[in-house]
Amino acid sequence: MFGDGGWLIGNGLDGAAGEDGGDGGILWGNGGRGGDGLAGQAGGDGGRGGLFGGNGGDGGNGGIGGGAGGNGGSAQLFGNGGAGGNGGVGAIGAAGVNPTPLDPPTKAGKGQDGASVEVIFQVGGENRAQSGGPGMNGVAGQAGGDGGQGGDSNNQDEGTALAGDGGQGGVGGAGAPGGNGGRGGIGNSNGDVGQASYGGNGGDGGLGGTGARGGNGGDGGLGVGATTREFPGNGGNGGNGGAGATGGNGGSGGVGGKGGSGGFVSGNGGAGGSGGDGGKGGTGATGGNGGNGGDGGNNPSDSETFGGKGGKGGKGGLGGVGGAGGAGNPTGGSGGRGGIFGSKGTDGSGGKAGAQGDQGKAGNDGSDGADSPTE
Repeated sequence: MFGDGGWLIGNGLDGAAGEDGGDGGILWGNGGRGGDGLAGQAGGDGGRGGLFGGNGGDGGNGGIGGGAGGNGGSAQLFGNGGAGGNGGVGAIGAAGVNPTPLDPPTKAGKGQDGASVEVIFQVGGENRAQSGGPGMNGVAGQAGGDGGQGGDSNNQDEGTALAGDGGQGGVGGAGAPGGNGGRGGIGNSNGDVGQASYGGNGGDGGLGGTGARGGNGGDGGLGVGATTREFPGNGGNGGNGGAGATGGNGGSGGVGGKGGSGGFVSGNGGAGGSGGDGGKGGTGATGGNGGNGGDGGNNPSDSETFGGKGGKGGKGGLGGVGGAGGAGNPTGGSGGRGGIFGSKGTDGSGGKAGAQGDQGKAGNDGSDGADSPTE
């Protein structure tokens, strides 16, 4: 009957999480405060003040994740209205997650191997083999296809042998690595008066899919058998890693609670609660690692050899873009009505937009291929 929680004279009890505050006593007593909401939960409303004297209880604040603020409790004849609770801040956006490759892993189609040429007798001129075709691009979760191997050029007599280059690896599907570049073909001049032999260059590795590794560059082909000069092919460059997945957007803020009315005779209205701020966007996912460069062709020969260069390692993929911040709730709670001898409560302000999420980490660069020795 009397004291806190008393039904005749006494203050209302504060509400538990998300629960309304208790009303003040029938005659006198302040209303209890509404409980703050848990994650995603609205705050409780404030309790009503007593008939002849007592302020309304304040509304509880909305929980994180955009919970609405509770409304302030009203006074009856004499007393001020309770303030509305503030809307909860929006939820933080989910971190970006890179797609996963298929299990078991699969590769897109390999590029066609280049056609080789073989010449038995030729006085001068060049004999050029066909380059390998590019690997096919993978669908989601599927690795890019490997590039085709360059064709060989085999001269039995006079003439310059020009081997075909390896094909480029295909682009990996989302979450899957790029295809490897094809090996360069072998240039071979066997005649006593052979002019020169040129190995084909290795194909470049394919770009990695979202968050996945780039393909390795193909090795350069050999240039062998020439009585004068041998030119091994250069290794292909590694493919760049794929950019990481974008982070999720932040959630919107909650609505602010309304202020409670002041007492009919005397009392000010309660202030409205502010709208909740938007949540921060999620962090982007890590980018894929770059593929390794292919090695330059390595000739086992005593002839004059001009070494092939190793390919450059692919660049690590950029980290994923952070998610957009959530919208601040523009709706602040309205101020409560004032009594005959009292003023209206102030309206609550709108919430602010959340910050954009952080960019994810970049992938690691691939290693450069080895240069072939010169003699």
